[in-house]
Amino acid sequence: MKLTRCTAIALLGLVVAFSTSNALAEVEGTPSQPARVALPAIPVWRGLTLGTYKGVNALRAALDAARVRVGDSADEILGRPGFPFSQTKTDVNLVVVSVAELGFDDSTSLADIYRRAGEFGLELCPAEAAPLLRLQYADQPMGEFLNVAMRPVETYRGQPIALSVANAGIGPLLLGGEAHPDFLLNLMAKLVFVRPARIAMPR
Repeated sequence: MKLTRCTAIALLGLVVAFSTSNALAEVEGTPSQPARVALPAIPVWRGLTLGTYKGVNALRAALDAARVRVGDSADEILGRPGFPFSQTKTDVNLVVVSVAELGFDDSTSLADIYRRAGEFGLELCPAEAAPLLRLQYADQPMGEFLNVAMRPVETYRGQPIALSVANAGIGPLLLGGEAHPDFLLNLMAKLVFVRPARIAMPR
């Protein structure tokens, strides 16, 4: 189920109204220097199995069957060559962490957020993790907005896009948003990263 660009923007507005964790609103300011925090204490949130769908057609069929509303840019990048699908099934562990929990005290760029997460041993999610999470996370609380930390996929016009899963109270959403390295996220923005098995903690 696809969304027009205007509808996606309207739905995003609903998410902003319901949640202070909205991360697609760009904020002016300069990223601050992070302070050390005990991030390894954050447990694994949930697991995913990559390689569940072998291609975009099967994935889109699953999203449609689950009545997931997919934004225009999200739908576009699902079919782009830069959006790979695992050909073998692989289990990964995910964690959710806010910009503040990474030790920042002001709005921060994606580049700095990703760099800081890497210092704690966290890794970017494979692109397919976002739609898989959307399909699995059927009980997402209303108003929650999760940015999937991933290497951006470019649209046909070259715009770098990353995916997010959200619940604005009208059903599950899979949205695409700006993913330029200097794009700013606010302190309450939540991101999903992969925690490698070597540092994974029990749930």
